[in-house]
Amino acid sequence: MPASDPIPYAFRATAYFRTSRWLRRQVRAFRYDVLWPDGHVERDVDLVKVMYRRAPGDYEVTKRVMMAETPEVGTGPWIAYAYGSPVEGPA
Repeated sequence: MPASDPIPYAFRATAYFRTSRWLRRQVRAFRYDVLWPDGHVERDVDLVKVMYRRAPGDYEVTKRVMMAETPEVGTGPWIAYAYGSPVEGPA
């Protein structure tokens, strides 16, 4: 990771149902947002690309808590990157 790449502050997931490509069943899917330290929100990000700026353990902790806190359908709370605790953020 280049030193110029910023570290994300928090992530959140939005769950929704979509139709699967092959079997045409309803499956749960997710979109992810990232909150940067300067306060701006980037929507619909590739979670792996943005999260792997630190250790893989940070990714695992953040993703596990984010999935546990996200409702069946809708947007979950902001989860602090690497710490896995809910934090305040923009709506």
